[in-house]
Amino acid sequence: MKLSSAHLVAAAWFFAPAFSARADNWAPNLTMTATWQDNATNANAASDRIGALQTGADFLASQRYGVGRDDSFFLTAHLGAEWWPRFDGLTTGLAGARVEWRHKFGLGAYAPVFSVEAAGDAVAARESGRRGTATGVTAALRQRLTDEWRATLIQEFSQFYAQGAVFDRSAGTTALEIDRDLTDVTRLTFRASYRDGDIVSYGRPPRPDLVGLASHRLAVDTFGDSRVAYSIAAHTVGLKAGVTHALDQNSALLFSFEMLTTNRGSLSYVNHLVSLVLVHQY
Repeated sequence: MKLSSAHLVAAAWFFAPAFSARADNWAPNLTMTATWQDNATNANAASDRIGALQTGADFLASQRYGVGRDDSFFLTAHLGAEWWPRFDGLTTGLAGARVEWRHKFGLGAYAPVFSVEAAGDAVAARESGRRGTATGVTAALRQRLTDEWRATLIQEFSQFYAQGAVFDRSAGTTALEIDRDLTDVTRLTFRASYRDGDIVSYGRPPRPDLVGLASHRLAVDTFGDSRVAYSIAAHTVGLKAGVTHALDQNSALLFSFEMLTTNRGSLSYVNHLVSLVLVHQY
């Protein structure tokens, strides 16, 4: 279970003017996501790869507190759920909160904005080993380059403490996002990312190549047959392109394609993700 998603970040900043004006009233924000993954098992063997649909919903409600001319704090309540139609064991739900500080360096549209967010969620799961607590810190620096172009540099540190050690995850992710406004209601986003941290790869035994890399392993039947989950520290390079289109003042659709390439020793795999996201700011 991810602590946060790029979709939520993109949505929040797409609706930034409305969000800032209405956050004092705990105005809720609903994000619904459908993602197709062609390698949901994070497997490097072709026979172990499974394509699957992942769906999710996130509900956020925030309160803004202004401090002086250039600073503001946001306190946010968060509820979320994730459901895989083919694999019921991956169903999860979470509840938590976020605290964010934003600082704007000066006046005008071209002044850079720096933010730091701390987040925490309690995670419930159908499979008991996947239950736990997720925490994270995200720092971002946003800069408008021209009237149409924006750049965002993001650094995230995340930790998931699960009941089953194989599902523990600790990672650091660095990302650069470039946005291009095509019209007043349509925006292109390009993202490059590098993640260094734990992943869980699933394979049918015997897999001596993965045993040597894994810090923990566990036999599971999550995907309908007998497999082993291997917890492995690896690095992942991601490339993503997406388009956001506002349907009206408070709603938008996001469509994206992402390629994730993960490597660690003999483990090497690619996952392609196609996502459709609906965001509504109440």
